[in-house]
Amino acid sequence: MSDFTVLVVNTFSAYIGVIPFLIILQIFFWKYKLPKRHQFGLYIYSLAICTILMASDTPSLYQVDFYPTFNFIPFYGFGDNLEHYIQCFLIFLPFGLLLPTLWKQFQPAKETLISGILFSLLIEISQIYCLATTATTDITDVIMNTLGTLSGYFIFLQVKDMRFMGRMCLDSEDTSLKNLSRFEVYIYLFTPWLITFLLTPFISNAIWDFLWDTVIGIPL
Repeated sequence: MSDFTVLVVNTFSAYIGVIPFLIILQIFFWKYKLPKRHQFGLYIYSLAICTILMASDTPSLYQVDFYPTFNFIPFYGFGDNLEHYIQCFLIFLPFGLLLPTLWKQFQPAKETLISGILFSLLIEISQIYCLATTATTDITDVIMNTLGTLSGYFIFLQVKDMRFMGRMCLDSEDTSLKNLSRFEVYIYLFTPWLITFLLTPFISNAIWDFLWDTVIGIPL
């Protein structure tokens, strides 16, 4: 089975666990009357976060094991792990695109760049708690994640004036909406992370059991 198939199934497992909590959050923030396109964008943003977390082998509560493995030499073994580093680049493209699309405070390039670096570093640090041999805290991952973030931002610059981008950004003179925009991005980042940390292994195991037993025909 291909790595891409595994990533798709695991991301789907994470996302269906996150969706009920996204609905609860949007009910909670109903009083702010957020634009429909912005609300839709939040679901896409959360999906992007789930994809990043699943592709990065971030640990879950039931797979925590302090097993630090480091690579501090940029692009060491790049050719041998080319597919992995391309994946690191691609999964951060939506992150760099969606931050400035959904929140005005990230429209300066510096803010999006810093956010991409910090998010990547946070993921790499979390990987020291992965099960043995499942992940390495790698400086090249950070570099490729950052390049992916920047590329996503440049895509934003090319499409920001297109009609379909209208009302995606939470931009208002209303003080309450401005205050919401300051922390909304973090709520919709750490909610998927918390849910994937606590619940995704159960959902993922159930889906894999179903696939092996029903689709592939090999009961577990």
